[in-house]
Amino acid sequence: MRADVSTKTRTMLWGRAANRCAVCRMELVQDSTLTDDESMVGEVCHIVAEEPDGPRGNTSMPIELRNKYSNLILLCRNHHKVVDDQVNTFTVDKLKDLKSQHEKWVRQSLDGFDSERQAARELLADYVEKWVTDGRLNGWEAWTSYMLAERPETTKSDVERLERLFDWLFKRIWPKEYPNLRAAFENFAFVLKDLLFQFKSHSIYWQNGRALTDAFYKIDRWDPALYARLHSEYEYHVALVQDLTLELTRAANHVCDIVRHTIDPTFRISEGALIAQSGPYGEDLSIRRHRVEYTPEELTQEHPYPGLEEFRVARATRDFHFDSGLSPS
Repeated sequence: MRADVSTKTRTMLWGRAANRCAVCRMELVQDSTLTDDESMVGEVCHIVAEEPDGPRGNTSMPIELRNKYSNLILLCRNHHKVVDDQVNTFTVDKLKDLKSQHEKWVRQSLDGFDSERQAARELLADYVEKWVTDGRLNGWEAWTSYMLAERPETTKSDVERLERLFDWLFKRIWPKEYPNLRAAFENFAFVLKDLLFQFKSHSIYWQNGRALTDAFYKIDRWDPALYARLHSEYEYHVALVQDLTLELTRAANHVCDIVRHTIDPTFRISEGALIAQSGPYGEDLSIRRHRVEYTPEELTQEHPYPGLEEFRVARATRDFHFDSGLSPS
């Protein structure tokens, strides 16, 4: 299976070209207006076509290398069509030379190009790709659905994966550029830490490698009052794990938004927002899907997640929640 163009590659391509067409040097991101968002009129184009029967595609270049930075060029839509229609004029060598000369012009002549800021963008793009992989964003709805089940569970390997992800985020060296992206990642890490803590506080490991919420209200003696108290504590614990899982989804969607606003405007556009799935409910075993995101008011805080103790109450103000309160009572 051929890999898509990576976030790191897109960040390199758009940044080093200063968001301009390598042929006509037209700006490829049009500013937003009072009524509309900004508009992208540029396209990431292949020098050697992605498919062997495409423009300049009949070469010895391996398929797996055709989405790499060295084989891509940034063009406006008009020149994308021209170079693909006129392959005898726009040869592989010609396009590589155009790309090289354009990036040299950006570095040496274009006011406002900041090489340090571009280096920071490329480093952050590396971080984003690592986060996408280790956070399993492409399987988000699947793995979080187990944490949103009636009795939250996951795998031991997923617990270990998330612990490694938190440790990796905690140790990052962050460039001074783009502090809003650093803050979004920190917010995600804070939620992840508390979700792991809360889930592990009442979980048991089974021989099949599953980590399952312990039904600690089941006691070995007749004591209705104790049973009722423990069952109330159990339900409170389950709802808090579920609400923290929803908050992690909000935090992840927030990171995605900041990535789009800072280093890659096309980041996960085709995939869309991360969705959480809960259930089954009732006799029909129905499933509910939740698109949860922070509100503009919540985003006025550098870290929208307020910490575990405050979140116990604040979750009642979120777009969806299972429970609220400082304690089962």
